[in-house]
Amino acid sequence: MMALKLTTLLCSTALAALALSGSASAHDPSGKGGLPVAYSKRMMAAMKSLARMDDSDEAKGIYSKLVQWPPTYAKLRVCFMAGSDEINSKVAEVATAWTDDAKMSIKLDFGKAGSPRRCDPNGRESQIRVAYEKPGYWSLLGQNGVVYAKQEEATLNLEGFDKATDMAAFDKPEVQGVILHEFGHALGFLHEHQSPLSDCSNQFNWDYIVKYLEGPPNNWDEATIKFNMAPYAGDDLKLMATDFDPQSVMLYYFPAEYYLKGKDSSCYIQSSNNTISPTDRSTIEFMYPADRGERLKNFADSKAQFMKIWDKAADSGTRDVGLNFPEAFFGSKGVAADEE
Repeated sequence: MMALKLTTLLCSTALAALALSGSASAHDPSGKGGLPVAYSKRMMAAMKSLARMDDSDEAKGIYSKLVQWPPTYAKLRVCFMAGSDEINSKVAEVATAWTDDAKMSIKLDFGKAGSPRRCDPNGRESQIRVAYEKPGYWSLLGQNGVVYAKQEEATLNLEGFDKATDMAAFDKPEVQGVILHEFGHALGFLHEHQSPLSDCSNQFNWDYIVKYLEGPPNNWDEATIKFNMAPYAGDDLKLMATDFDPQSVMLYYFPAEYYLKGKDSSCYIQSSNNTISPTDRSTIEFMYPADRGERLKNFADSKAQFMKIWDKAADSGTRDVGLNFPEAFFGSKGVAADEE
């Protein structure tokens, strides 16, 4: 399971539409829609700044930890920008499976039972802001939701879920899989096929993939294709990954044509994974351990490693003053467990 990575666009992009009144489509890159361009531009500028400071594999491994929610967050405040209380309660019920775990020190807080929190850009900060009207299913990764997106902007989108007329639709495994997948991103997970410990890249039929994704409805350029399909590089990143997990809810279903060996590929799955796998579970517990002392130590180590790069960049003149990275990623007040 690949837990974290900053130096990609940090989202689940271009996913298929979900018809809640009928059967759900697998959530894979089908060109339906992805991260808003405005968000991408902000993060691309930040990534360029990080690369100017230090673009070594070691530095990339350090940068990858930035998206993890700091220990000042005992919980994440989730709000909804639209949808009925009934629908939003169903989404909350499914998503809570991630943090309803005594071995974790972070929770998803949806507000009052039966009446989930509504987004108020002029009120308290909400870390995860759910919308339904934008194209596709996607989410900003981890605390990028408060660093790169404004309070009036969504950080997670579930297109069309607010149109459900039958609440039984939320009992469908494929619907629950989409919700779990996107909230996995919001907690800091990326896609399993891009793990540095998977062999999926070598098994992909790249000629077919490039030709397909360059055409409609995707119309992706080479950089976008690589972002969505290629593995993450850098030896340090391997320290934050487990062995390839074919059961992960973060693994996309791709058609057999995407693979040189078709259905015989070890990365091929017959349909989307719709539940949190044992490896997903152990990874999220590692990221946010119940032992607060352990979480504080991991955070302090990450900050110390980043500050070495930050201070060195000041001496060499490669530091970008446009964004105060230490303040943005390590200075958050967070949310206490007893806060509403």
